[in-house]
Amino acid sequence: MEHCCVPLCSASGRYNSTLSFHCFPKNASLQAKWSHKVRRTGFTVTQHTKVCSRHFKPHEIVISKKGRRALVAGAVPSLFEWNNYSTKERPGVWERRARPPSPEPDVIEPAAAEPVAIPMVMDHDYEASPTVCVDRQHYEQLKQEIDALREQLKTCHLSQLCRLTLSTQVNRFVLLNAMYVVKLYVCYASMLRY
Repeated sequence: MEHCCVPLCSASGRYNSTLSFHCFPKNASLQAKWSHKVRRTGFTVTQHTKVCSRHFKPHEIVISKKGRRALVAGAVPSLFEWNNYSTKERPGVWERRARPPSPEPDVIEPAAAEPVAIPMVMDHDYEASPTVCVDRQHYEQLKQEIDALREQLKTCHLSQLCRLTLSTQVNRFVLLNAMYVVKLYVCYASMLRY
């Protein structure tokens, strides 16, 4: 059964009798062109390696009197899925395309032109707006509030730390007493057994 060796082509002679399958040419330079066009890495050509007629232009396939399809001498596969089965040539990098004509700008006579207002740029502090001063005052006020909150956090942290150490000492005392009671109970229970 014949299968096409081109990547992304699932053509098979079993399911499609309208396709013809063509062996790679024996000519080394033409075979290299075919291999390059097929784009398969690590590909070795054998006598069973074939390319289906989908990958050739219609004028490259000739039908003999007996109905057998053959390729024109020098035919190279050029229609693939990665080029949408078309051979539209892309313009070269250095070729320029004709640009559409740009509309000409309206010409304004200098006498009819109106004066344009240019905004003033303020570079110095003495030209600062009152909103900047208000923002500065607000900034200072917020900074003082942050400092006060930091101080509260420090004192709160110290008092929490003291309370935590006190509570751990109390917990240790309770735990030791509980362990002592358990030991007494175990000793007493062991005496009762004998």
